[in-house]
Amino acid sequence: MSAIFAGGTAMASTPAPSDGTAAAKVAAQPEVKQRLASFFVHLDQHQQGKLTDQAVSEAAGAAKAPQVEATARPVYSLNPAFVKSEANAPVATFAYMAVGADSASGQHASVWLTKAGKSWTVMNIISGADEAYYPSRAAGGTVFTEPQIHAWYRLANGRVTGLNDTALTSVGKGGVTVAAYQRLVHTRYADKLPGSPYAKSGRLGGYSPSTGVHGRRPDGGSPVLLALGTGGALVGAAGVAVAMRRRWRVPS
Repeated sequence: MSAIFAGGTAMASTPAPSDGTAAAKVAAQPEVKQRLASFFVHLDQHQQGKLTDQAVSEAAGAAKAPQVEATARPVYSLNPAFVKSEANAPVATFAYMAVGADSASGQHASVWLTKAGKSWTVMNIISGADEAYYPSRAAGGTVFTEPQIHAWYRLANGRVTGLNDTALTSVGKGGVTVAAYQRLVHTRYADKLPGSPYAKSGRLGGYSPSTGVHGRRPDGGSPVLLALGTGGALVGAAGVAVAMRRRWRVPS
């Protein structure tokens, strides 16, 4: 699937511990577990090549017995202002809270929650555990994602280091300075942000983990995986995040 660079909103500041507690409480509600049960059943159907708009029987949902993690973790995303080289712009901004979930049959999912007013609500459920797993590796730093190439990084002590294979392709095993990383993402995306001729033309992609990396042969490119909004939010065509390559979500 693909998405465009689009406008969106995101909480500008770091969420308080109370936000994590509140988001985790919402994710543990019975109605969310019911949605997860249906999600896991639909995921089975999808993987078997069946239609996924079928009603889920009570027995099939109960068999999935979703278990939700007790911790909600903040997910930070690459900041468009940083891409544009604006003065004092942080590398990443807060986008949403994520809570991991598992089914009795061994499937994994991430529940994404955003804050509307004073309340946290479920924005999306997506297969896989990246959003719940990688933020747990912050170790005193800040973990963030460069969603366009599905890369996860850790920012600490003025350096950006890779946490997954895509990120390691981007910044190497030893990582790079913040200034060097800014040059990388400026090369990749500065001419593709909202309002640019590129964005207005409706074109997509044109970059990969090796784009902007000197001394490495560019690969064939990578599809756009998620949208980077002006506020750092991830936005899809229907107002929700779009599934990443090899991942899947069920429309609400």
